[in-house]
Amino acid sequence: MDEIRDFLLSPQEYLDTFWESDVLIWIDWREYDESIIKYINEKLPEEDKVKFTCVEIEKERDVDIILEKNSISTAIPYAEEYTDRDTTLKSLQENVSPKYQIRWFMGSLGSDTLAFCIYPSAQWEQLEEFGAEKVAYYFAPIKENSVMFEMGMDEVFNLLEQRGEA
Repeated sequence: MDEIRDFLLSPQEYLDTFWESDVLIWIDWREYDESIIKYINEKLPEEDKVKFTCVEIEKERDVDIILEKNSISTAIPYAEEYTDRDTTLKSLQENVSPKYQIRWFMGSLGSDTLAFCIYPSAQWEQLEEFGAEKVAYYFAPIKENSVMFEMGMDEVFNLLEQRGEA
């Protein structure tokens, strides 16, 4: 959490260091969805790791990923034809909530490899000493309507322009 705190204190000064930190979970747009779960699990203590199973199915996407929480199994709600990173991340966020939050590091916006962080919700709340808007500006919460990998190029450029990064 110190890396995020340092970054929020001085984003320009700590940007290069932060990009190289092990706080970030890098996910490529071509990543297998089960790999994303494994990357998130690497950051969690054993007792909080996401339990999941991959099941081959007779649909175009070939697989269902079943998440388990509190002895309840739920399939990630993918489209019939394919799995996608956005749906996986949103389902993971729902699974680890309310104890944890996965946040999208907005410095990776515009790339085909996006960066994410996962921390206990209480630690994200502590970071709001920098201002909730500032924290959300750099580390966007993943919500039910979040679009990350499925964002069109026009949307990416518009968002970059709004953020003053275009």
